[in-house]
Amino acid sequence: MMYPRFTRAAALLAAIVVVLQLLQLAAAVRPAPAVAGASDMQHLHFFMHDGYPTAVLIVNGSTAAPVLPGNRRFGDTMVMDDVLTEGPSRASRPVGRAQGTYVLASLEEARPALLLSMNLVLADGSTVAVMGRNDVMAPVRELSVVGGTGRFRMATGYVLWKTASWRADNAAVLELDVFLRAS
Repeated sequence: MMYPRFTRAAALLAAIVVVLQLLQLAAAVRPAPAVAGASDMQHLHFFMHDGYPTAVLIVNGSTAAPVLPGNRRFGDTMVMDDVLTEGPSRASRPVGRAQGTYVLASLEEARPALLLSMNLVLADGSTVAVMGRNDVMAPVRELSVVGGTGRFRMATGYVLWKTASWRADNAAVLELDVFLRAS
C-alpha cells in the first residue's frame, strides 16, 4: 500500500509545480494595453536639407535599368549627413543631422521609391532610428521609427515625410513629422 500513496503525493506535487509555473508565465507575459493613450506620444517637427555635398552617390546602379527622374537608376546608393533645421530655410536654427543611406529600390519609372535607413541625430546626442520605403512621388510618405537612444531609447512610432521643395539638381528640403513613444 506504500506505492499508491507515493504516486498520489507525486501527482499532487507535480500539479502544484505546474500551477506555479503557469502563474509565473501569466505574470511575465501580460498583454500590452490595447490602445496606448495619445498623451505618451511625442511629436518632433523639423526640415531635412538633402543634396550635394551632404548626400553623395556611393554606388552606381544598373546601367541596364531605365533612367529615372533626377538622372537616377535602379540600385543607385547614396550616403547622407543632412542638416535638420527648425524651419524650411537652410538658415533656420540647426537641431541635428540625418545620417544614413538610401537606395533607389523601384524599377517603376513613374513611381521611384527609395529604401531608407537613417538615424536622426539630435543636438543633445539622442537618436531616432528610421527605416522604410520612401515613395518619392507620394505627397506624404510614412516611414517606421524602429529604435533610438538617449531620450528616445527603444523608440517606436512613425515619420510623416513630405517634400517641401525639390530642384532639378536633386537638392530637396523635406518636412519630417516624427511621432514616437520611448521607454
